[in-house]
Amino acid sequence: MTALSTSEFNPRTYRRASSASYVVGIAALLLGIAVGEALIGTVVYVAAFVVGVTIPRASPQSVYDERDEALAARTSDLVLTAIGFGGFAAFVSLWTLELLGRFTWSSELLYVFWAWCAFWLLWGGTYTYVRFRA
Repeated sequence: MTALSTSEFNPRTYRRASSASYVVGIAALLLGIAVGEALIGTVVYVAAFVVGVTIPRASPQSVYDERDEALAARTSDLVLTAIGFGGFAAFVSLWTLELLGRFTWSSELLYVFWAWCAFWLLWGGTYTYVRFRA
């Protein structure tokens, strides 16, 4: 077995370390909440998040390539599509039920609806800005 030289760059090592820091942060947050120490869990979560973001940026070379960027773009597309169409179907159905007198909006659900609307307005505005700046 040959030992790896410390000057050898392996982007997977940086990605794994970054991902591990996120897992540690999430576990610390959940454990902190479970044992009644939510503040400590939150502090560790934020610290682990900062470490996870910093690791790829501090690497000597690029950690992510075009394939990673394509996967992230496709993932974002799928999530936004699910949130968009899922929310549209749910809210239109609830709106129709209200018009038929079979449903009443709770204040919490109205907050979710307005947050969903605000999210899509923000996304649309940002998309328009980026499109015209390109």
